[in-house]
Amino acid sequence: MLTTTKGIVLKTQEYAEADLIVTHLTLDRGIIKTFAKSPRKTRSRFGSSLEPLTYARITLWGKEQSIPRITQSDILTSFQGIRENFQDFINISKFSEILISLMPDGLPNRRLFSFFLNAMNLVISLGQKQKDAIYLIIQIRLLMVLGYAPRLKGCGKCGAKSLDFYPNSGTTLCKKCIAAPSGGREQSSVKITNEIVNFYSQSIKWPINVLIRLRPTNETITELSALLEEHLTYLLNKRLYASDFLAKV
Repeated sequence: MLTTTKGIVLKTQEYAEADLIVTHLTLDRGIIKTFAKSPRKTRSRFGSSLEPLTYARITLWGKEQSIPRITQSDILTSFQGIRENFQDFINISKFSEILISLMPDGLPNRRLFSFFLNAMNLVISLGQKQKDAIYLIIQIRLLMVLGYAPRLKGCGKCGAKSLDFYPNSGTTLCKKCIAAPSGGREQSSVKITNEIVNFYSQSIKWPINVLIRLRPTNETITELSALLEEHLTYLLNKRLYASDFLAKV
């Protein structure tokens, strides 16, 4: 069966001598793995359309239950500027890794597709000084759209005010609600501030096109980034490869 859709390349994996297995986030079918025959042999436009983060119109041949073969791929936006900027590429690759890790394959989500595409367009339109906050905001919004955003405003059990975030629970908890059951192990918490809670709440509520107005302090960015890393590490039972790479450089 021949089908056509729009897709963003999230990941490529070499296969055999010159082939590729390409993971796409698609408009109609969610995350899918596709097979590309011999794109590594030549520097063709077909091969260029399979570069990470490229947005393209792709034509697929094969059954939905199997890995379809890409018969045609036409670039809509190359996002070459993101690939050529180290910070942009590593951070967007991190978001791709989050998508692949938390989103089931083959589950269509047009809202998520539009968000990811708009996020890349936003990143490429900004100057570097504005981007540290934007990377963090995009990560927050991505987790929200996926349904895995931590709760920071009020105790997740009773709603009482609390500034203690518990990664094992994915929420802030008050002292009353965190009381460990008899014989249970006490959970470790991350202390947060009112500034973090306010910035986090605004990041979720404001439209993405006006998020550049937010001006968090470097301390808020650093502390909230660390909190999200702990949250994701617990969810995935491992650290993200992109996070480890950024820590090393």
